[in-house]
Amino acid sequence: MKKLYYISFVLLMSAMLYSCKEEAPEITDAKDIEYDEFSTSRFPEFDANLEVSIYLKLPKTNGNEFLDSIYADLVAYYTDSSKREIQSGIEIFADSIESEYYTTKEDIGADISGYIYAVNYYDSIYPVYADGKLLVYYDDSYEYQGGAHGISGKTYTVYNIATGRRITEDDIFVMNDENEKALSEIIVEAFAVEFSDEKDDMWNEGINFINGNFSIGADSLYYQYSPYEIGPYAMGTPLVGLSKESLKPFLKKDGVLYEYWFPE
Repeated sequence: MKKLYYISFVLLMSAMLYSCKEEAPEITDAKDIEYDEFSTSRFPEFDANLEVSIYLKLPKTNGNEFLDSIYADLVAYYTDSSKREIQSGIEIFADSIESEYYTTKEDIGADISGYIYAVNYYDSIYPVYADGKLLVYYDDSYEYQGGAHGISGKTYTVYNIATGRRITEDDIFVMNDENEKALSEIIVEAFAVEFSDEKDDMWNEGINFINGNFSIGADSLYYQYSPYEIGPYAMGTPLVGLSKESLKPFLKKDGVLYEYWFPE
């Protein structure tokens, strides 16, 4: 996942404030999580070739140690160590894109007659699933700086609200060569069903289908793929859903996903 290098938080104070709490409030449902929203955009009326839009929706910790851990992890994903506030940080980042755009436009404008230089930058980061046990974040981005087409990026991050930890494939699957092969075959079969018109375009040789970019829902796990990851650009960014029943044989019995999907 890429970083917005000019965005940052001040984490030390929030950590100190938490340490003074006697007891953290319990998160029992998605409605118990509150959020702060940050956004900025650049759509100059005099220049339609520059478009910048940034949006972040981050959880308020409200003294909960596990949300505090999730908050800190999200901060680490999207910030550097410059200690700026988030809103001013995204403003600075957007300004830098705008400044670079006009500098580049001026540099190439005198050299290439008739060439139209354009920059489109969109990035939205927000929760897409929360039920009191799991919190799933989604980073939806698009960047174009000339050429035949831009590049889309779609990345999921799954958190265990009970621990504040990011959930990885090693946390949920019994990972070995046999299981990885079987899981890859399930993904290929699911893709052929969901994307029947494009199944012949899918690349099968040397592809890592278990790529770490996944989302979890009430009954399914979804693998997300980037352009060119499992097929040509025209395939886009396919999201392949796998039912919990098809994955049950590969789940760790003491893992968070097995306990979530198949509670005793």
